[in-house]
Amino acid sequence: MNNQTPLKLHNTYLGLCLLATFSITQVQATSLQEAYQLAVNSDPLLQQSASRLLNSQENIHQAKAALLPTVNGTLQADWQDASNAEQSNSKAYGITLSQPVYSPALTSAYKKVKTLQQQSEISHRQSEQNLILRTSQSYLNAMLAQSKLTTSQAQERALKQRLDTINVQYDVGIIAITDVHEAKASYDNAKVDLIISEGALQNSLEALQRLTGTIITDINSLSDKYQAKTLEPNQADHWVAQAKANNLEVLFGKIAIESAGYDTRIASASRMPSVNLAASHSRTKHSLNGTYSNNKITLALSVPLFNGGSLSSQVRQAISNQNIAKAQQQDNIRAVTQLTRSSVRDIQTNVLAISARKQSITSSAAALDAISAGFDAGTRNIVDLLQAEQALFSAKNEYASARLNHIKLHLNLKYQLGTLSGKDITELNNLLIPAK
Repeated sequence: MNNQTPLKLHNTYLGLCLLATFSITQVQATSLQEAYQLAVNSDPLLQQSASRLLNSQENIHQAKAALLPTVNGTLQADWQDASNAEQSNSKAYGITLSQPVYSPALTSAYKKVKTLQQQSEISHRQSEQNLILRTSQSYLNAMLAQSKLTTSQAQERALKQRLDTINVQYDVGIIAITDVHEAKASYDNAKVDLIISEGALQNSLEALQRLTGTIITDINSLSDKYQAKTLEPNQADHWVAQAKANNLEVLFGKIAIESAGYDTRIASASRMPSVNLAASHSRTKHSLNGTYSNNKITLALSVPLFNGGSLSSQVRQAISNQNIAKAQQQDNIRAVTQLTRSSVRDIQTNVLAISARKQSITSSAAALDAISAGFDAGTRNIVDLLQAEQALFSAKNEYASARLNHIKLHLNLKYQLGTLSGKDITELNNLLIPAK
């Protein structure tokens, strides 16, 4: 659980909230690490979570106060002038103390509030990890959009050069007009792809802007040295066991069952006796009767006898809510098991896909060279050549997508395991280099 004290949490997150502004700043962040720090300082969801955590800590103080003594003081001054009585005045003060001696309901309520505090801590940890996941995935999406834009620009330039060459060949009568039309159509499609890629990049950068509150125009790219790794160990059962033990949704559900159990105890305790101690002292100075004091101690036993069946209904309702929490926890465990197995399987297959995508680039480049030579020799037509060029650029896009997707899959698995942290941001940031 979070070991920070309420005061430290208050100072930390209240300070972050004060630093965050409602307007979008013009500071540019180029690295993932910088984007994440900006998101920590300005993300509204994380700020809400921090406030809810502080709010739940106050509930503990309030529940504990119900078990502690209550002291009240009074001061009173009277003046009387009635037609049938002698004029008089008095002054008095009093102090009363009340203390629950035996109250199962209040004790269970205090224990329940402590479980709610644990839920708030887990929820806040989940919000922190969720921000890491959202920031890294948004940044990776922007990197993918940037990669596709770079490929689209290269494709557009290559097809423009191809179109210029075809036009020259047509002017000297080497090729037919149909080849010109085919080259022009491919070039026009490349321009459309370029426009779409530019829009996709802007959309992804605006998603980062929402997280960081900052206009980001430059992002890094993935280093060519990055090597996709398989899981160690590579057995799904190993990771499923870790997820069941540490997944925050599962931990939250476990505490929810415990909290519902305290609701049942509270409802049952409402049918049990309670004992309260009350003590009072008062002193009065009266103009006619003089000065006198009054001291009183009361030990009261309260026993609920009948309330129309309301208490029994509350017990049955609490038991029903506890059963709901148990059923929800079963679904949580099944969902985490399924998602973890899927993540492990996707990582395993994606490693193979990356290798195949890389080989596809080599094969597509070799095919393009061969078809280009055949086109120059007159044995292949322009359609074959344009398709080969398209295949090469598609292979490059798919390879870049597979590498970035591999990182996403690892981050998703760590989120399921409940182990995602700022260290993962740092490690990923070290794999990135400034875009060329």
